[in-house]
Amino acid sequence: KLMVTIRRCTKEDEKAVLELITNVMSKEFQDAASAYPMEDVEQIATAYGGIGDAFFVAVDDHNKVVGTVAVKKEDERIALLRRLFVAPTHRNLRIGKKLIEHAIRFCREAGYGEMIFKTTSRMSGAIQLCMKNGFVQRAHIALGPIELLKFSLSLNPQKG
Repeated sequence: KLMVTIRRCTKEDEKAVLELITNVMSKEFQDAASAYPMEDVEQIATAYGGIGDAFFVAVDDHNKVVGTVAVKKEDERIALLRRLFVAPTHRNLRIGKKLIEHAIRFCREAGYGEMIFKTTSRMSGAIQLCMKNGFVQRAHIALGPIELLKFSLSLNPQKG
């Protein structure tokens, strides 16, 4: 059985993260690549180093990065869910689900009230995962050939 651990991205993971995301984007989402500048992934520690920010990786038992998810602070109340990727070799193993759950837990603990996920209509895997986890579509913007979708999840922090 495949063991996957989700943990914070370290300096040592950064090259593998960049490779994974670049590969998936160039193979599966070429036409959307321009909508997703890579600066944040090229400098994870800087882009996700703030309070309320996080970049998580899913690693297999050989410590190989097989998935990513990031949380970026939008404001005191709202967090952005970003960079949800699972390696093509490791799909349909519930890794994406674990990544989202991990990110949601982080956001609850950080005191956010809402998570926002923006994506293109092409990223159907990510969209299905988010909807399964309670995200609701809030907006739909046509951007030339690409449709941008915005999903939102209310976190109502549990008191207790």
